[in-house]
Amino acid sequence: MKKTLTIIILCIAYIMIYLLQMNFFSWFTIAGIKPNLFVILALFIGLYSGRRMGAILGTIFGLGIDLIGNNVIGQTAVILGIIGFLRRIFR
Repeated sequence: MKKTLTIIILCIAYIMIYLLQMNFFSWFTIAGIKPNLFVILALFIGLYSGRRMGAILGTIFGLGIDLIGNNVIGQTAVILGIIGFLRRIFR
């Protein structure tokens, strides 16, 4: 029950971050660099939910981003999956 609730909350956070990223941060830059909140979400999931959950949800969220907005399918999914998996380096 607790794990299911956590996944539901993370999916809601993903939708909110997606809306922020595509609407607000699309024109907001810092020294010519656009912030990417999805990297922060994948790192957060990897740190607090475990290595396997970080890799799985990072990959699923990355595929969602790729299917909606990118031309190359799988590029963001692989990157977010690796970020979610490599939590030991950032800890």
